[in-house]
Amino acid sequence: MKHLTPALLVTALAAGACGDNGTANTEGDTGDAGERKPQVGEWKKEVDALPFPLSGDARITTLTIGRKEFDENYANRGSIEVLFDHPEETITVETRKYVFGDEIDRDNTFGKLSLWAFVSSGNPSRPDSQPDANDCTKDTWKDNCGIFVYYDGKSQPERSGMDFRVHLPTGYRGKLFVSTEDNITEQSYPRRGNITIDNLCTHGDVAMEAGWAKIKMCRELTPAPACPPAGIENCETFPDGAWSKDCQCGDGSLFGQLIVRAPQPWAANITVDIPETVWLNTTLKNTEVMKPHDCKPQISACNGANCTMNTEDEYSPSAEFNYPSEAAPSGAGFNVTVESGGCTKIPFVDDPKKWMPESEGEPGEELRGLLDVRSGCL
Repeated sequence: MKHLTPALLVTALAAGACGDNGTANTEGDTGDAGERKPQVGEWKKEVDALPFPLSGDARITTLTIGRKEFDENYANRGSIEVLFDHPEETITVETRKYVFGDEIDRDNTFGKLSLWAFVSSGNPSRPDSQPDANDCTKDTWKDNCGIFVYYDGKSQPERSGMDFRVHLPTGYRGKLFVSTEDNITEQSYPRRGNITIDNLCTHGDVAMEAGWAKIKMCRELTPAPACPPAGIENCETFPDGAWSKDCQCGDGSLFGQLIVRAPQPWAANITVDIPETVWLNTTLKNTEVMKPHDCKPQISACNGANCTMNTEDEYSPSAEFNYPSEAAPSGAGFNVTVESGGCTKIPFVDDPKKWMPESEGEPGEELRGLLDVRSGCL
């Protein structure tokens, strides 16, 4: 997959061997200028191969992409793609604007939507209130930057938003926070916030609603991504047993984790692809209160030879993969937690070319709330 262009890579992840949970949004503008319909722009590079330090005093330890609406602004309400595909220490940020309306709505809204990328430790504020030193698009990327949307007006139109595509260094081992919402204001155009993450090798925290998520962990994933290579070697060859709590990175503080949540009442389809060899613990939960239902989580990667499965609760199975030795604390290693708060059919329109006016029919729908941890399918 490393030879695919970004667009082809995202399409492959979105509709791959793990099941088809819709396709990535595609551009499409047809019809009369006065017709109210999905208006989707082209992808635009806002930041192109900007330095993204991985070492030294300026190294990046935390990156946040997307957020919920704040002060009637800053809401991306779109899909997010994070691709760890830069061999060099650089970042590229692409955006794609959308609105449901006519051509006048498109021109007015697109002209006021822009990328907000500043050092962020709380709720965002207007770009003109930010000091130049906090501008993450100038000179070099900064630690604790947020990638959000900004609407230069009184309040961001409810039927508007922005998709993000972010390219990151393959060597990034800091924290990644990803958040998006659905845009269901227009009944004929329920635009879900879908998530694609490829080659994730570090801590991830993903918050979503009723879209789909496809997340592929890197094949060289270790139980403790922040542990230096010498520490990994020490723990793997520790005399008392591999990954003893007494090895250099065995005290638990450096163990990695991935959390993907669509909390109640949202029902999301989430697939995580893990490598076959890493020491990893995973728990999947569907917390839909109306039971029985058809969204029992699956851990397809567990084939019996490489893991121990716990299915005492069929709606919340767990498994431990590749337990390294009796000296290692059971239940530790890299942790993957996946949660959907519902199990129900969800209407969606991922491709604007497939949108129909209400007079011509309703949006398609599919069962969501399906969770799976697999290996080798993305």
